[in-house]
Amino acid sequence: MPTLTSYFAFLLVALTITLGLFIGLSKIGFI
Repeated sequence: MPTLTSYFAFLLVALTITLGLFIGLSKIGFI
């Protein structure tokens, strides 16, 4: 199912970006 695959890929990318931003802000000391 292409739709399910693309949805899963989008979810994975969104999670990766969120984790990346959170780790980046934590390293800076903003959080």
